[in-house]
Amino acid sequence: MRKFSLITAILLLCSAWMVAQSSPPSAEPASPAAQQSDKSQASDQSGQTVEGCLSGAADVFKLTDATGKTYELTGDTHGLAENVGHQVRLWGNAGSSGGGEKISASGAQATFGVTKVASISPTCSK
Repeated sequence: MRKFSLITAILLLCSAWMVAQSSPPSAEPASPAAQQSDKSQASDQSGQTVEGCLSGAADVFKLTDATGKTYELTGDTHGLAENVGHQVRLWGNAGSSGGGEKISASGAQATFGVTKVASISPTCSK
């Protein structure tokens, strides 16, 4: 009986350890070094981030990243109007619900579903 209890305890501990190893990372923001290595997009638990110059008006906003890629912004855009013309960091999702590609007369347009916005600089760097 004692061996059975010991084996059961070991199996439970191993199972818990395997589950802990497969859990997603915490939602802490990426370190500054990680952000510098990939400014246009970095993953965290809540989705992705993208940085660039914000433009637009009348609830139609676009973000142009450092590579020149333009995103049409969807989702929670209520905080964007006050940051037009700023260098911003946006949190959200591209390529899933709330983001991906939109087909228009001018061709495919990348979209980004915004969940959070932060101003990095009051001017866009070129």
